[in-house]
Amino acid sequence: MFRIVSIFAAILLSCNSFAASTAQELYSTINLRLSYMEDVALYKNNNNKAIEDKERELIVIKSASLLAEKEGLDQESVIAFFSAQISVAKAIQYRYRADLLSKPTDQEPRNLDTVIRPALIKLGKDINIEIARYLRDGGVFPQQEFQVFERTVNSRYLTRADKEMLFNALTKIRLK
Repeated sequence: MFRIVSIFAAILLSCNSFAASTAQELYSTINLRLSYMEDVALYKNNNNKAIEDKERELIVIKSASLLAEKEGLDQESVIAFFSAQISVAKAIQYRYRADLLSKPTDQEPRNLDTVIRPALIKLGKDINIEIARYLRDGGVFPQQEFQVFERTVNSRYLTRADKEMLFNALTKIRLK
């Protein structure tokens, strides 16, 4: 009997890994990805690198759109969302870097190449996967959901306009 209960429990636990994403989980993943932007800005500041890196942005967009296609998402709508996410990420970086002019820090950022970028790549994939699961399970992003998004995506350097732009791009993502 114990063995049957153990097997049943294992099956239930393994099914949870295939559970649908919720909007709240997706928003939290988006927030987590944006939470790295202060480290990105500090790393770039300390290493005399420009915030804007068009070449890197194209790589991120291409990767996101390829994964979107693999996950069954409309590529163009995902490109628009990731473009908005990049714009918001740059806004965070510029605002944080401006603060560093009057409030320098001794804090060391995480390494851009070995820590931050791998995390951002993983989170970008997670975002695409969560969006696809959410939409496949009938999820939608109604305008009244913006309040939840606004509370969850909460970087101190984000403005309401940034959040609105990002949420509006998210609402336009469609399945193929």
